[in-house]
Amino acid sequence: MAQSYETLEIRPYQAMCIVCRLAAGERDAGGGRLGEILRAVREKPYRPVTLRAQVSSVYAFQNPGRAEDTPEGELYNTKRDLDLLQRLGLTPGTVMPAIDLFDLLLRLVPSAQGICGYGEVTSEAWRGCPRAESGDYERGREKGLSFVIPGRTTEEMARAKEESARAIYEAEHLYIRPHHVMCMTCFYGGHLDNLAPIEEDNLYEAIVAIQRRPEIPITLIAGPCMICPPCHMYDPETNWCYLSVGIGLRDEKKDLDVLQRLGLSYGDTLPAREYLKLLYERIPSTRLICAYGDGIQRAYSWRVCDDPEGSERYRKGREAGLGVTRDA
Repeated sequence: MAQSYETLEIRPYQAMCIVCRLAAGERDAGGGRLGEILRAVREKPYRPVTLRAQVSSVYAFQNPGRAEDTPEGELYNTKRDLDLLQRLGLTPGTVMPAIDLFDLLLRLVPSAQGICGYGEVTSEAWRGCPRAESGDYERGREKGLSFVIPGRTTEEMARAKEESARAIYEAEHLYIRPHHVMCMTCFYGGHLDNLAPIEEDNLYEAIVAIQRRPEIPITLIAGPCMICPPCHMYDPETNWCYLSVGIGLRDEKKDLDVLQRLGLSYGDTLPAREYLKLLYERIPSTRLICAYGDGIQRAYSWRVCDDPEGSERYRKGREAGLGVTRDA
């Protein structure tokens, strides 16, 4: 069942301020409106946020209708909002999961310079934020997303790894999302000489399960599957993945593209060997799925996975037939 959370309205610069305040050691981001935003985001990281900016263009439909009470003034606040939106590739009125906003911010905005401070003070109206030169934002960014929104503990992930790996080895039936067999192929092709389990997922375990029993049935499912439970960005409560910005959308598109090319649907079940043969016959390169067919990255949320021309690891794994079939 889809989760529904109340939408949170924020100014883009407030996300940056939260990182800065936390790095400065201010508990709860200093309280006030920033504290309210931080508490709401940490409580429900997937909560949708609407980005509001006070503008005078056709985007005025989304204006918050009130000025934020900051000493720098609304002219400055609007400029830094638009500076941030431009760097993030977003527009006023954008709605997105809170965790994606902070992830995007930390990935694409390396410094507060040029946003919160300009080096030269041209007038009192453009003096900027006193914290701009502190380096607090930069230090907060170095700590990563988990500094703002804490994720799973090491113990929780280790327990999930042990339990989910055992479940795969003991399974009579595998439940896997369609494109993850491509991920397994890339993993296999990239580790032909040193294939071994890793902490973050169950790609190795699923490969071994198929190699041991090539006819084991695979049912194609929507969303995170048996591969996912150990990941530090997997939420077992919602069965959602938030590994990086837009990951859920990209993975869903990959799944649908795979299904369309194979002529299958969610819920279909095939012996593993048969699924591999069909996959390798109809999808000879990751360019068709993971690079959208043309290798063009049109937005950060729609990043290309691996090489736009096609993954060398997939080519090697496909040629080796995942150690199961070599007649692709």
